[in-house]
Amino acid sequence: METHVPGELSHQKMKGKWWMIKKIKLFKNYLQAKSSADIVQLYPALGYYVLLCMLFFQLQWYTQDSWEASNMYVPPSPVPREHIDNMAQLEDGITFVTAYFDLGTFKKGSIAFKYFGKQNYKNWMTAFSKLNNSVILFTDSLEIEILFRNLRKQFPSHMTRIINIQQDSLWSFKLAPQIKQIYAQPGYPHYPPNTVNEKYSCAMHVKYEALEMVIRQKQYKTKQLAWIDIGYFRDKETKPFTLEIPPDLKKDHIAFMQIDKFEEGLLPLDIIGDNMVWIAGGMFLGQPDYLLTFIADYRRTVESLIVDKMMSTDQQVLYIMYSKNTKVRARVPIQVYYHICRCDWFFLGSICRYTWEKKHWHRPPVGYFGALAL
Repeated sequence: METHVPGELSHQKMKGKWWMIKKIKLFKNYLQAKSSADIVQLYPALGYYVLLCMLFFQLQWYTQDSWEASNMYVPPSPVPREHIDNMAQLEDGITFVTAYFDLGTFKKGSIAFKYFGKQNYKNWMTAFSKLNNSVILFTDSLEIEILFRNLRKQFPSHMTRIINIQQDSLWSFKLAPQIKQIYAQPGYPHYPPNTVNEKYSCAMHVKYEALEMVIRQKQYKTKQLAWIDIGYFRDKETKPFTLEIPPDLKKDHIAFMQIDKFEEGLLPLDIIGDNMVWIAGGMFLGQPDYLLTFIADYRRTVESLIVDKMMSTDQQVLYIMYSKNTKVRARVPIQVYYHICRCDWFFLGSICRYTWEKKHWHRPPVGYFGALAL
């Protein structure tokens, strides 16, 4: 891997920013010398200029070395996996596991008026009516069960399975009293709902428990399994679509969408205290034999953090799992994908969708050119 001397890298950044500031001042002087009519004609060019400036600063911030895997703990090879006796009979494709558990209405983020409730998820889940993959839904809500079954009625019955299960029967939600005590500690980080609503934290951990249940009970027939949030698709879908695995997916890795740099040397409390996110938990996929090992490590990390009186959501747990300062060593490596803007939390789903679409439409949308896999 190419190395950079810190002083040289800093000097290059300062030089680049000085050049950009100089160009902006020159452009400002140019505009002041023009009439209003001339400026109106420059609007398209101005838009492109602003776009280039944004791209420049984006690239300045995300230097290549800060996205290298060397900052994190990389599990050694060979990657251990649990024996799956029906692997040879599995079909190509992805089975998706999702869930909705009724948490009531809860505050989302720091914006005062931003709240999520059942209606938000009912609106977003309509996209599952167009998803041409097998889907397994876990829920404790009869209303959601009826709606989801109706949304999926155009697909063969074997492609949709709904598991009605109560929260208090699940390992994830049984952690709620302990997590509530952790969040009640004086001075504990306050990031609603992540470190405020203990049931929200439990609902994030249930992703891994639900996947494990599907695998151990052999409720799938495909070579790949994926978790996908019930609210993953935020746009209205008008045509059926399929999600397929990217062609470069490594079979002994778990695929995630990377949303930010992996900072080296952080302690678990640093990650929770700053609400840091490395990979997005809205969707991830892998083979069932490696997923079982990955999920076992996730459970051990959650339980270890609770003993140390720390907790947040799965995104912080995953960050901690692959840091070098953790008690639990992850055994399955992560394969990360990211968009060139590092801003699309749902891009892994877009890549899987394009993998299917390009078989029918060979001219890719511009946004897909930004997809990178490490």
